[in-house]
Amino acid sequence: MTMRMSIGPNSVARCAAIANDYRPRSIADCYGSQGELDLMKFLQYQEKCSDLSRAERNVLLDGLMSQDDTAASTSSSRRTRKRNVKALTPYYFDDGGNVVYLKPMETAWWHLCVQSPLVDDKKFTKKFRRRFRMTCEQYQTLLVKVKRSSLFERWVDSKDATGRRSSPIQLMCLGAMRCLGRGLTFDDLEEHTAINEETHRQFLHAFITWGSTVFFEEQVHMPLTRNDYDTHRNEFDMGGLTGCGFSTDATNVIMWKCSNNLKQANSGFKQSQAARSYNISVNHRRKTLHSTRGHPSRWNDKTLAHLDSFLTSLHEGRILQDVTFQLLSSDGNNIKRTTCRGAWGLSDNGYHRWSCAQAPVINDISSP
Repeated sequence: MTMRMSIGPNSVARCAAIANDYRPRSIADCYGSQGELDLMKFLQYQEKCSDLSRAERNVLLDGLMSQDDTAASTSSSRRTRKRNVKALTPYYFDDGGNVVYLKPMETAWWHLCVQSPLVDDKKFTKKFRRRFRMTCEQYQTLLVKVKRSSLFERWVDSKDATGRRSSPIQLMCLGAMRCLGRGLTFDDLEEHTAINEETHRQFLHAFITWGSTVFFEEQVHMPLTRNDYDTHRNEFDMGGLTGCGFSTDATNVIMWKCSNNLKQANSGFKQSQAARSYNISVNHRRKTLHSTRGHPSRWNDKTLAHLDSFLTSLHEGRILQDVTFQLLSSDGNNIKRTTCRGAWGLSDNGYHRWSCAQAPVINDISSP
């Protein structure tokens, strides 16, 4: 690396003045015409060498100090530019041509989706559902639950050390759903809400933590009793799958920014991108009954089913043993009604389209 120093003209002139003064320039000038050493000239020569050496050191020191000042000023300007970019907020020009910085409660999202939503307009409800992956009524219900959580205290009617109010949690929640549902970046959210992108990033982490723990436990309920299980059987019974109460399969969620050392373990044969696999059990009313944690997508469906606590509990007979259903059977001459016990599930593991989690046990055989 090449280092460049700026030396002032005064330092150079001082060195030139010392080198060109009346004193001898070399030790040869200290001898007389007869070859004898002139002691006075010799002392002047030594004094000149000392002054010249001191002046050269001062020149070097001035150059280093000038370099440090330049680096410090450059670093300071860089920090200033970084702060200016971070503090940049969306703005507009008023009727007088003046620059007015946009506030969160002046954005289109606030007026259209928070303050005055057109809930009776079919076009608005359709767009809201497509943009935020839920209806406006579901968003308002979700917002009430978010405000009650302690994870979002800093965004619920709080102030910072300067007395400035926190960012509206209504817009923060909309931004989190837009990021998860449509893949919008934090910088795009700053343009829509006039809230800094770093604030959106911190809120999203808290929102994911809350959604995967508190909200998940409120919304996803694994059926443990016969009454719970019977509420999910109607659609399957109508389709001829008597006794079935759920469908289960593995689903993959793509990891857009997977680290290189984890890419191989999370790359499966179904997609080219790295992903995490979840084994999910659902009914036919778009309701999730159970879900596992994320696993590498390289693992097959059998491995995921083995790690599914809901399926393994069914298979081992620890839950839903009081579920009964009737099937028709024939002994060759008569058709009989067979009462069976156990819970069935519809799955696709590559071998059987229709499989049972718990083999039915014949309790009673009676004529129809």
